[in-house]
Amino acid sequence: MAGVEAWTALPQHEGPQGLTCGEQLVLAGCRYWASLRLAGQEPQGPVRSLVAARASDRAAALFVAMMESLEKQTRRPLDFRCGGCAGYSPDEQRLVVACGISRIDMQTARALLTPLVHQPEPVVVFARAVNMVLAHEGLDLPVRLSDPKSQIRPGAARPAGATLH
Repeated sequence: MAGVEAWTALPQHEGPQGLTCGEQLVLAGCRYWASLRLAGQEPQGPVRSLVAARASDRAAALFVAMMESLEKQTRRPLDFRCGGCAGYSPDEQRLVVACGISRIDMQTARALLTPLVHQPEPVVVFARAVNMVLAHEGLDLPVRLSDPKSQIRPGAARPAGATLH
């Protein structure tokens, strides 16, 4: 089993094509979590170290809380791939896209996570927090599934014209 050093040493753009660095970090965290669980190890510490090394302690704590929330109420075993897989599973896609869209559309994020968990609200709240902290760290998660006619632009933090404080 590779330690956190191996995961943090990955090049910035390794992983499925088309994913931003922030999305790759969320995906790597999910995959590392799953690999540690499968090995019978507790993932909280190593995954927290992985995310903290790439982002911040705050992002790491929120990511671990999101994963714990997800894990506590799954409807079925989640399909997370190994770190070397080029593509990513539908469950991974749901979680990564929900993290990205949660900043502007909590309802769609809940709908994406409903097939995975009994109550998606707690996971969506953590996903939104992870999104906001990663954006603060320069690892923005894009808003995917957006309507091209809407005022919400992919990667935008808020709808066009929103009041900034």
